[in-house]
Amino acid sequence: MMQRVIVLTGAGRGIGLAAARRFALAGDLLVLNDVKFSDEALALETTAREYGGDVIFLAGDVSDPSEVTTLVATAEGRHGRVDVLVNNAGVLLSKPTIETTMEDWIRIISINLTGTWNCLHAVLPGMVARRAGRIINVSSELGLIGFPTYAAYCASKGGVIAMTKALAKEVAPLGVLVNSVAPGPIETDMLKFDTIEFNDETREQIPLRRFGQPDEIAAAIEFLAGPGGSYMVGQILSPNGGTAI
Repeated sequence: MMQRVIVLTGAGRGIGLAAARRFALAGDLLVLNDVKFSDEALALETTAREYGGDVIFLAGDVSDPSEVTTLVATAEGRHGRVDVLVNNAGVLLSKPTIETTMEDWIRIISINLTGTWNCLHAVLPGMVARRAGRIINVSSELGLIGFPTYAAYCASKGGVIAMTKALAKEVAPLGVLVNSVAPGPIETDMLKFDTIEFNDETREQIPLRRFGQPDEIAAAIEFLAGPGGSYMVGQILSPNGGTAI
């Protein structure tokens, strides 16, 4: 299989890092974005080269259109195209709505929703011109079902889901397949340190009685980016352990 050129945001940890690792093991050509990269993420450079691939690390904020332009231009300048965009960058907010400030709202929407828009808007011209491409937007099960104290976050991820469906209908005839992965509760730093839901009580409410692992979400992303996703258009895959049935 020809090496794919993959732009992946939020690749510094968690789900993004797990997805980047899978693509590195496949020998793909990666352009990875995050505001900062852990040593574990930087180690992917060695992995990618072992499997015949390549990695570029580019720190940046997806809510800034100019930084996204640089990200995509770097990928296209190095490799001539972008085959797959994985919009994974995101932040979480668990806060009672009456305590949520305008600054909170703007931050969540700017990164989760506008950031996704910025990235897909930047890669679309090239994909449409080639009549080929995959866009995978990481949303959340909470964008499907809602949850108390997550109103801003749910709004941002619900927006990603609606945008995914609309764009998918628009560009599928042009050869670009747009889908979303909507994870349930996944055992990442975001869940452990940014919420109060990482506890035994919450775990026991999940039908599988455990939190998901980042690689389980990465597997869904890999599926949509690969041959198995060739007839997937506007779909919302939600690996969630049964929390949204």
